[in-house]
Amino acid sequence: MKTTLLWLQRLFLICSIAFLVTVFFQNRTDIASIFTDASYSRLATAILFWVLATLVIPAIAFTILRDKKNSITFRTLLSIHLNRIPSKFLPGGVWQTFARVYDMKSMGITRTDIGLVVIYENSFSIIMAAIASTLGIYLFSSSELYSTLALVLFLSSIATIPLALFFRRHSFILSGAAYLQLAIICTIFWVLAASAFYSYMAAIGLVNAQDGVLLTVVNYLFAFVVGFVSIFAPQGIGVFEVVYSELATSELPRTQLIIFVAGFRVLVMLSDMLTWLGYMLIKISSGVGAKQGTE
Repeated sequence: MKTTLLWLQRLFLICSIAFLVTVFFQNRTDIASIFTDASYSRLATAILFWVLATLVIPAIAFTILRDKKNSITFRTLLSIHLNRIPSKFLPGGVWQTFARVYDMKSMGITRTDIGLVVIYENSFSIIMAAIASTLGIYLFSSSELYSTLALVLFLSSIATIPLALFFRRHSFILSGAAYLQLAIICTIFWVLAASAFYSYMAAIGLVNAQDGVLLTVVNYLFAFVVGFVSIFAPQGIGVFEVVYSELATSELPRTQLIIFVAGFRVLVMLSDMLTWLGYMLIKISSGVGAKQGTE
């Protein structure tokens, strides 16, 4: 089953990339003209928002591990997260998690606590995004198909609540204060991530007045959630872009809009690499400074 899913993911990834490349070359003149007229200040703002969102992510692990009486610091978890950013772009989309698991394990954190970090990082924020975005789509979207899908995803998110009984039985439940902190952290992360996406789309002039900020953000979150639950699509590639393009109001042909939405992935990659380079520069300069101080 796992082998079949793996090959299905690879096939879907190849087809998605081939489709995006083909559409890009077919519409490269129109695409180039839009990016030529883009607001570079807004693109810079989008990068800044994503960098800030990246810096927030380790707070999830910090909250969980502190609640389980681990003494690890936020600075250490941030360092682990930033140091492992390049592995995020390896095929499969899970290698950064594996690398961070290895780092935490080498610091003496138990498998149970590491497992909690992985579970909550990949579920809590998604459930929050699913509840918020599905309600938004159900209430505001004119698409009957996606309104129905939103209702199904909303009910599915609510249906995860009984899992708390399983978690309690296996000592996976956190304290009430920890859940409140996680809710605040995840809210901050999604606000920053959605702001990055909105700034990107506004920079290239693809935020329709009919959508505005609210629907653009709701559509982004919903498309992300649908892409995330589509296990056949690594990192939601292809699914995220298609779902958003179908929900958004735009005068552009659907295929062109898909390419522009896919461009956000490029901006995210650029933001992540700038964050990693900044971290490495700080790390190197700190090491040089410490070495000079001992001489």
